[in-house]
Amino acid sequence: MHRVNRNNPTNDNATVNVREAFPIPEGYKVPHVALEPHERTDRAPNMAFAGGRPRKMLYIVSFKCSRVGVFYLLDNTGLQVAEGDMVIVEADRGQDLGVVQHACITQEEARTLLAKYGEEQYKWLMMFSQNNQAGAVNPNAAVYGEANGAANNQPSTRPPRDAFQNLKPKAIKRMAAPHEIRMLMDKEGNEAKAKRACQQKVYQHHLDMEILEAEFQW
Repeated sequence: MHRVNRNNPTNDNATVNVREAFPIPEGYKVPHVALEPHERTDRAPNMAFAGGRPRKMLYIVSFKCSRVGVFYLLDNTGLQVAEGDMVIVEADRGQDLGVVQHACITQEEARTLLAKYGEEQYKWLMMFSQNNQAGAVNPNAAVYGEANGAANNQPSTRPPRDAFQNLKPKAIKRMAAPHEIRMLMDKEGNEAKAKRACQQKVYQHHLDMEILEAEFQW
């Protein structure tokens, strides 16, 4: 359960700090990853951020299957965001809905958390992998009850490559509305259909790949 609309008044002029709880699908519930004491850094406000801009405090926002990103608050908006809030954020193709996992962290802490959540995402995706089953050859064939194909797929044991040296945070736009959170259920259903369709195509065309998960951006 997560809090939403913490900063937005309702139409009947109720108090601003209204908190409502809404359930989200299991696939979007990301285990919280904590920083160790030695991983916390100085919060001196005048340190420069990448590109020479003034340093901003950052936020880790999570999405499906432990995918996370780094975000910041726009200036002079009055928006206050806390851990557990569901927010609408800037994305590569429009916007997306996610859950704030960490609030007001430094860029050094953000890099550490990205690496940790990257490992969690890798573990999460491997739970869907048929390659982990003994004798698995064509992992997508198991979805349709077919015999394994000729492709010789081996499970990958290498964790994700570290791609977090240059942070490129995007903006948190606003708090998520209740109807947007409820839309996650429909979104998850469409993602499951897309995953099954891709798995079927991979099997039919004997492609040497495995479809682990599908995610529609907001």
